[in-house]
Amino acid sequence: MKTTLCVLLTILTSSLAIGQSAENSVKPDLSKYSSEQLKACQENPKLCGTDDSLSINDELATRLGKYTTDQILACYDDWKICGVEESRVTGWPISDFLASRGAPHDLLVRYWKERKFMIRNGIERVAYHFDTPEVTAFMQRVLIKRKDDGEDFYWPANYLAKKCDPLGLNELRTGRHRNQGSMQFQTTLALFGKCKYRPAIPYLAGEALYDFSGNIIDAAEESLDALYPDHPEKLDTLDDIRKYYCRRAKQEGFNVHCTTK
Repeated sequence: MKTTLCVLLTILTSSLAIGQSAENSVKPDLSKYSSEQLKACQENPKLCGTDDSLSINDELATRLGKYTTDQILACYDDWKICGVEESRVTGWPISDFLASRGAPHDLLVRYWKERKFMIRNGIERVAYHFDTPEVTAFMQRVLIKRKDDGEDFYWPANYLAKKCDPLGLNELRTGRHRNQGSMQFQTTLALFGKCKYRPAIPYLAGEALYDFSGNIIDAAEESLDALYPDHPEKLDTLDDIRKYYCRRAKQEGFNVHCTTK
């Protein structure tokens, strides 16, 4: 009897759990909420019946069209104005929207008068969408004038580095922008080899090959292979790779701080 009761209780508990799971998996229709309600949900997602803050951010991003350009730019400095955030997780919804409106000439002009560094940062991200001579000249001027953008000019530098512009490559060669995250920064490291930019060798051979991220190590090796095309076809271990490129860099006269000899 006790066994039968336990079985029944187990079945009942499992059924309730399945029912609750199914109920929780049903996503609410966020389009029915007002923008003000959704902004409140950004700080407490459960107010909208969900734990998915990204979906709330995405829904608010679809409503950016109701704001003026000035209001949207202000969102970079205070996300509560339109409820939309930009980050590694959310991507660039504000910048993507502003870029969809066309050439950023007016924003580039505004950049030099703008007092808030977060808005200047946002304008750089909008500009990053465009491959034009005007934007290229703008990015070069950003690196020369160095008005604080809160992000150490990574995106302007990366934009230029993709064109093998030495101004951008020089900005990135120290590795101080490693804080951008391994998935992003590995694409930057690959540019040093593509552009045959030798001043980056000390960082590649002395630091990047010792990074904790396999993505960074692989990108560093890829660039070093391109910078030393006469490298051995195969080096058996990572330690062998480190020793080889450390030795080559020192032979070339670079001041490289390697942990291997």
